[in-house]
Amino acid sequence: MTEPRRIPLPELGSLYRKAALDAAKSKLSTTGSLKALPQRPVLAEHPGITEEQAEAYRQLVHGEVFDGVHRASLPSVLVHIAGFPVQMALMSQREFPLPLLGMVHLSNHVHHHHPVTAGQPLQILARAENLAPHRRGTQVDIVLEISAAGQLLYSSTSVYLGRGSYLFDKPDAAAPREDFTPPVKTALWTLGAEAGRDYAAVSGDYNPIHLTGLTAKALGQKRAIVHGMYSAARMLEGREPEGAGHQWSIQFAAPVALPGKVAFAAEQVEEKVTRFTGWNPRRAKPHFTGELILP
Repeated sequence: MTEPRRIPLPELGSLYRKAALDAAKSKLSTTGSLKALPQRPVLAEHPGITEEQAEAYRQLVHGEVFDGVHRASLPSVLVHIAGFPVQMALMSQREFPLPLLGMVHLSNHVHHHHPVTAGQPLQILARAENLAPHRRGTQVDIVLEISAAGQLLYSSTSVYLGRGSYLFDKPDAAAPREDFTPPVKTALWTLGAEAGRDYAAVSGDYNPIHLTGLTAKALGQKRAIVHGMYSAARMLEGREPEGAGHQWSIQFAAPVALPGKVAFAAEQVEEKVTRFTGWNPRRAKPHFTGELILP
């Protein structure tokens, strides 16, 4: 792997301001072709997730207390939150070929190898891979690796779509989606208009598309939509093993407009495998599907 470029731990607000300034600029080269992905990963030191951050996260997802005894290992989505600014720094580089603002999160696959605890200093590395055609633009994999003292604790691949940015010829139209039949509901989430702002307050991710109807309209949405990783956090809450070693994934479909309700189902399909589904209870349209595999 190419030697990473070391950077200070980024501040998300400044990255979004930079993205807004860059939004009007063309990402095309003089030949009319999008540039290649950055070859060098970026690497940042993180001082550790604080107990205050863990408590704010717990309140956000209505979870159990992190008492350091019965619950010390931090949940995967909180670890993702720690690494997200480094992902964003990678995607905000001038040589990154897709516009950061308005990027659509398609899926996440996570391997939470070992526990991460509050106050543990972390090394966070992000790299970009696999530019690929998508019927609505170009997609890219952002790989995140989080380590401590040389041990890999957490790795993930987030797939993002640069909507309307075509690196390749437009692919053929996708095959028609299969009819969606909702499973048996096990919970109903009621999300207020403030849900996006609440997640932003915990994560620092103040993407305008999640904040208000007005800011979302500027990015092509009729209403603010919930962060995808908020759905992942609710999906996983109380289900991750204390000793880690688990894997999980989530694939996003129709966004969750705010305010709104999400019907949710958790189905144990094998001894160590749970399948998740979230959908619009009124229209019976899927919002996400996911899976948790225990060690």
